Amino acid sequence: MVSFPGSSVLVGRAAEVSALVEAVGDPGTQTVLIAGEAGIGKSRLVGEFTERLDSRALVLLGRCPELGTGGVAYAPFLAVLRGLVRQLGGEAVATLLPPHPALANWLPQLAVHTGGAAPEADRIRLFGEILTLLEQLAMTRPVVLILEDLHWADDASRELLTFLAANLADADALLVGTYRPGEAGPLRGLVAELRRNPGVRVLELHPLTRHEVGRQLAALLAREPEPRLITKVFERSGGNPLFVEALGQCPDQLPADLTDLLLGFQSGLSADALAVVPPAAVLGSPIHHELLAAIVDLPPGELDRALRELVDRHLLHTTETGYEFRHGLIRQAIYDRLLPGERTRLHARAAAALRARGEALDAESRADLARHARAAGDLEQALRAYWSAATTVPATHPERLRLLEQILVLWDRVPDAEQILPTTKLAVLEQIVDVAVACGATERGIAAADAALALLDPTGDIAPAESATGSTESRSGHRSADRDDGERAVDADADRCEVERVARMYRRRAYLRGTTGAGPGTDLVRALQLLPVTGAGAERAEALVQSASARIFRGDAAGSASDARAALVIAQRLGADALVARAHAHLGLAGAAAAEVAGDGSSGPESAAANETDWALDHFAEAHRAAAGAGDARIVVDVATWESAVLVAAGRYDAAIAAVRQGLRAAHESFRFSESAPILFVKWAQALAALGRWDEARAVVDETQFDLLPPLSRAALTLCLARISLAEGNIGAARAAAAEAGRLLGDSRWAAQYRLELAALTCAVDSAAGDETGAAAVLAGVLAQGDGAATLFAHPHDAWPLVALAARTAGAPAELLALGDTLPAVSPVDAAYRAVFTARLAGSAARWSEAVAAWRAVERPHEIAAALLDGAESYAAEGNRAAADLAVREAAEIAAKLGALPLQEAAARLADRARLTAGRTAEAPKPHGGSMSGRHGLTPRELEVLRLVAKGMSNRGLAAELFISANTAGVHVSRILTKLGVASRTEAAAFAHDHGLLASSDDND
Repeated sequence: MVSFPGSSVLVGRAAEVSALVEAVGDPGTQTVLIAGEAGIGKSRLVGEFTERLDSRALVLLGRCPELGTGGVAYAPFLAVLRGLVRQLGGEAVATLLPPHPALANWLPQLAVHTGGAAPEADRIRLFGEILTLLEQLAMTRPVVLILEDLHWADDASRELLTFLAANLADADALLVGTYRPGEAGPLRGLVAELRRNPGVRVLELHPLTRHEVGRQLAALLAREPEPRLITKVFERSGGNPLFVEALGQCPDQLPADLTDLLLGFQSGLSADALAVVPPAAVLGSPIHHELLAAIVDLPPGELDRALRELVDRHLLHTTETGYEFRHGLIRQAIYDRLLPGERTRLHARAAAALRARGEALDAESRADLARHARAAGDLEQALRAYWSAATTVPATHPERLRLLEQILVLWDRVPDAEQILPTTKLAVLEQIVDVAVACGATERGIAAADAALALLDPTGDIAPAESATGSTESRSGHRSADRDDGERAVDADADRCEVERVARMYRRRAYLRGTTGAGPGTDLVRALQLLPVTGAGAERAEALVQSASARIFRGDAAGSASDARAALVIAQRLGADALVARAHAHLGLAGAAAAEVAGDGSSGPESAAANETDWALDHFAEAHRAAAGAGDARIVVDVATWESAVLVAAGRYDAAIAAVRQGLRAAHESFRFSESAPILFVKWAQALAALGRWDEARAVVDETQFDLLPPLSRAALTLCLARISLAEGNIGAARAAAAEAGRLLGDSRWAAQYRLELAALTCAVDSAAGDETGAAAVLAGVLAQGDGAATLFAHPHDAWPLVALAARTAGAPAELLALGDTLPAVSPVDAAYRAVFTARLAGSAARWSEAVAAWRAVERPHEIAAALLDGAESYAAEGNRAAADLAVREAAEIAAKLGALPLQEAAARLADRARLTAGRTAEAPKPHGGSMSGRHGLTPRELEVLRLVAKGMSNRGLAAELFISANTAGVHVSRILTKLGVASRTEAAAFAHDHGLLASSDDND
């Protein structure tokens, strides 16, 4: 009998093993992905790595099953958590979790100690619990989480992997994943995204060299192989270690193709062992012992001996619940070699064995029953099993989505499906849409919504609920004259429910379409047409809130306010706090965007506000109160985000920063930082830039975070930082940033306001470079694109800078200049731009004095200095040299403090021309914190991180304090250790104390 012992020597992977071991202690590395083709040695590398870990390390292993992307949701993480419970015990794990955790839905044994999952448990809460569990474990020992075969990961597992890679930043926790690049499929996009994360490393395993193949053969054969054999095996295997091992066993009988090569691992097996292999291949991975025993025709003792032989021969590996093939390629080759009849019989046996267990089956086993029944051709049994499995899975769980989709696939293939299951095809589609919305499965949800509407409203002409209830003939076809009042009322209620069902599906599809960036289309309009106004319920309120949101982003503030008011009335009547909060927030957004909205007090808060902004903020205060009552962290974050946008537009920058911090704190606490932080970062940077705190604005998002942001957020930040570069006199950098912002914005319909901002920046850059023709062309292009002036009226906050630029640009379009008289100025910032526009046309010192006062009211130093210089020019022309001198002096001092070189130079030129004494002596203040050498090469943000590290803060603590991601905190710590030449946080704290680095910049003032 030929033996397949496998080599105990790992060949050609020393550098990769070292990289993995080093990553465990590297605070800047949170994730390592190991990429390589099948058989290249990814699992062998992981095994060698874990053997070299400290004995204290906790290794958690999960593997994605071969079912692929349609497999069991969270399958590898389920295996990890089950293994953890077996290692530590359910009670010990429960102490690390909150009461009623979402994880109780995964592990019923936890519910004994924690209570069942809370009804509101959702995907983000589940992710947060897993993150917290891993971080708690990492506080007492190194934790290594290994996920194998990620190319087979289901959608939900990929989402959870993304979340952990972005947030699992503690130095004692490392995530390791293996995958096949050639079979990555949906994983490719995730890998590309993760590669931009500085805390993620990718190890690519390459084929062995000829020399390395020779070393592997020597270990396999326990002798030095002949050079001719090395060459032959190297050429046939391509340097793949698995194929080298297979070829090395039969050097004189090289198989013809890959399948024969893989089947060669069965050579020399006993008859009993050979009888076990096909059933094992049919069961897949993992292979549960009890199920295998039920479908193999061997007595228990003989089965055990056969399994021992397969394990000793390394054809099977043992797991905590059974077995798995040493490699998926071997299992696939064996399965593919079976005759169709053999496969059908074995699948039927597996289905029968599972069915015999009755109601004792858990959701995973019921899904297995469905898979085997389907492969055996028993589609009716498969349909029943999929439904049974789906009903045991929580309503918002991604696994439910997969199971429901399988039901849908079988529905039309099984006669009388509605008689078999207690549901309808339409109801299944509706459930798919609901779960898709909850899980973020946008495309799958849209497809299901399309199919549902094809059944609900095939011709698109279903009548609204009110006209339906008022008709003389009900939808059932019975004339109302032949029925009594009670029967007609029942028919009316049924009709109304049917129409609301149609409207709800239009609304759900609108939401899903909106998340793609394409907008809701006409679906929301259709939903509102169908829903009754009289006696309106929650469905109409939801549709109105969605419509308010869509309208505000299209620039229709009045329409948004109208929808929000109507939604608020319904929500207050129903006592729906979450809806009340969202309605108030949209009223705040709309009121801040259009004066006529705030001027209509029909549904404003009881106390009348002094202006549009105060009116809007009153609504935001109501939104905060309602959000607190709803207890929904998502609403808290959303309200803070919208409020910060209003405050920035209104020029209340300090208040905006406070709102941003509140939003970021709520996002941290609810584990929604990665999805909610980008727009908050944008508003934070914009507020700081407006206040002249340019270094702080640049530090809001550093290079470790910027590439991880969505394109629209990156574009907005790029525009913000480009304006700072232009103000500092770096025209080249500003022009390059404008080009990059344009690339990021693309042609998205939802980016109109940012495109206006880009046009203003480009015009200002051309003007600063002396290209008046180019500047005028940019302004003309604004009117020529899209809806022209209508776009400007829809976004007045972003239009006013363009109008003000037109007043100083030779050849500017007359139509744009005319907007200065008609464009609404809703906020104090708009009013300041209007004052500049008026002053540029009038050219009088009095008008410039008004512009200076307007900018002082919103505390924008750069704009104050620019207006002072223009005013000084007018004072000098009017012969008021004293006033001109004072204005130039103040402008020069502000410019020097900001580092605004063009303004400094303009002040000096004006002082020379007008023979003023001011404008020539101001110097920029020296930066706080001393020189870079005195800071040992640390940036201001790194000094801030170091001071917090010295206080004992963890990476998550740093993240919460500085409003950055935990991943970025880990990168900062790693850089600090490198720059200071120390090995640990403790040593860094001691170094900082010894070298006087713990005093804040404020202490040096």
